[in-house]
Amino acid sequence: MIRSDLTIEQYHALPDVSKSGLDDLHVSPAHFFALHRDPNRPAPRERAGQLEGNLAHCAILEPDEFAQRYVTIPNDAPRRPTDAQWHAAKPSEASIRAMAWWREFNERTQGVTVISPGQYDAAMRQAESVRALPDIREALSRGRAEVSAFWRDPETGVACRCRPDWIYEATDAAAILVDVKTFSSAGASEFARQAARKRYHVQDAFYTDGYAAASGRDVLAFIFVAVETEWPYAAHAMMLDDPSKAQGRAEYQRNLRTYARCVETGEWPGYSKEISLITLPSWAFQD
Repeated sequence: MIRSDLTIEQYHALPDVSKSGLDDLHVSPAHFFALHRDPNRPAPRERAGQLEGNLAHCAILEPDEFAQRYVTIPNDAPRRPTDAQWHAAKPSEASIRAMAWWREFNERTQGVTVISPGQYDAAMRQAESVRALPDIREALSRGRAEVSAFWRDPETGVACRCRPDWIYEATDAAAILVDVKTFSSAGASEFARQAARKRYHVQDAFYTDGYAAASGRDVLAFIFVAVETEWPYAAHAMMLDDPSKAQGRAEYQRNLRTYARCVETGEWPGYSKEISLITLPSWAFQD
């Protein structure tokens, strides 16, 4: 099933297993349960760099929505008054003018996220870099952003979901999925290391298989677009090779089997309760 009517908040509230859930399950079933099923779990916290990532995604994938979601503090805005100035018995005329300006600005910008000129400039430059890639510019000229896909894994029967950043429907029977990643380096070798650490190969296989099952379309390619978070905000489009995809598929299928077993038994084991003997990684040993 394909749905285009879900907000990101509604999507994340659904119980179907997602790639982020698989990542937590990969750490341990106990981590998955604590983060996704425990009724007493705390509300998720915003991660460092999450706003900047959201800005880049919006500027690249949904540029017409940017002004509806974000507002930039003008360069000529007065300095924001301190707590002491807000509560002063006899504020100065400059403080009074500044407080009046900020009151009006806060009222006018309710419901949108306020960002700095620097954040706005970075997002716009990231979008320019991505759209300078000819194949990606073509893909972004037609398609849809943030479509939610739902399916059941054929082996385990587990209900799954994914939400590709962009779907380019190349034909009536085939699609290309595009995923934007903001990272410190868009170089191929460094991004490959990042892909291994963050299991992007699992995302590739899980989204490819899942979207095909949910939509009935063949997925011709899954393209990662890495765009750097610092000047010059360079962008680079990359695809994983077949062995990497196969590794991702094997890992997500193993994760789903673990999940199905935990649901069946009602047991969500964590780390070993015994003392573990560990060794340093091979690169730490010197001749």
